[in-house]
Amino acid sequence: MERLLCALLVAGLTGVTAIAASSLASWLTSRGNAHAARIQVHATTDAQRREGIRQTRRAAYLDLIERAEAVADGLRGVDGLLPTECEAALAAHRDRHQQLRRAATLIGLEGPSAVEVAASNLLIMSGSLSTALAATAENASRENRREFQETLRAYIRLIRPFVDEAAAALDET
Repeated sequence: MERLLCALLVAGLTGVTAIAASSLASWLTSRGNAHAARIQVHATTDAQRREGIRQTRRAAYLDLIERAEAVADGLRGVDGLLPTECEAALAAHRDRHQQLRRAATLIGLEGPSAVEVAASNLLIMSGSLSTALAATAENASRENRREFQETLRAYIRLIRPFVDEAAAALDET
């Protein structure tokens, strides 16, 4: 009888241990699965956020590039204009300059700072173009036309650094 009691006790303890171990394993597995799910949700959310930032920046960068090129394209033929035609070109340039300013402001919000600096350089040089064009409209001297052309070439040279900074920023995002 003692043997039977011992056997029943061992069997009972084994059963209880098996049930406890199974319950513990199940609880640990469910906690691990919940943790893995939280990690996956966080990773997916983070990837979506980064892609959203990248797409917003890309759109802002493209808009500024288009506006910067519109400024350059609008002024390429100005050198051969009469002073009265320069006034109309100046008014059109001021309009494009304001559009460029809005695009540069958006770049300031989107960042990063290296891209913002390159955009600011374009905007500053566009302002210099306004000054040079106004001088040419007022007095179409050879010196004023030369100054305008030099300023336009300097402006055009600033577009590439902006494009390079924007591409680098997008690669980092």
